Amino acid sequence: MFRVKSSFKTQLEINASPGKVRDFFRNLTNFTELLGGVESIRRESGGVMRWTIATDTPVGLVRMSLPVRQTSPHANVIEWSPATHETQNLMRYSLKFEERKGVTLVSVSQQVELRRKRAWDLHPGVGLMSEARLSSALQRRINEAIEGFLERVKEKLEGSEGKSKK
Repeated sequence: MFRVKSSFKTQLEINASPGKVRDFFRNLTNFTELLGGVESIRRESGGVMRWTIATDTPVGLVRMSLPVRQTSPHANVIEWSPATHETQNLMRYSLKFEERKGVTLVSVSQQVELRRKRAWDLHPGVGLMSEARLSSALQRRINEAIEGFLERVKEKLEGSEGKSKK
């Protein structure tokens, strides 16, 4: 089995109310507009949301289709996990929101795992690379994309919060 994995965890303070921050992250259009590589997110039957993500790798552009479903019943958590019968393209991410001293603390966690029988099933050029090298390249791209996304989210939410207070 050929597996490519990446994960990301961080915390971010946003100077906006928890409700406003939560609503922003619930609106999936914000991901397609602000998160590099996310080409589309579309609703499918059974509560599945299909994320289409493209990223440059050392072997060229790799496009992934990641079906997920919402899995947290808690109001202060947004969590998406792999769709019930998905076995190849697995994505899990969670956002937890906590109010602290007038700011919203957002805990972000994301894991991606791509599974194939053989490396070239993922991409023809991948057969030339090891799992570790491809995972490292994917990790680097995901870190850059999410860090940039969170910076843009913070700017957008804090900028609009400041304008609404005036």
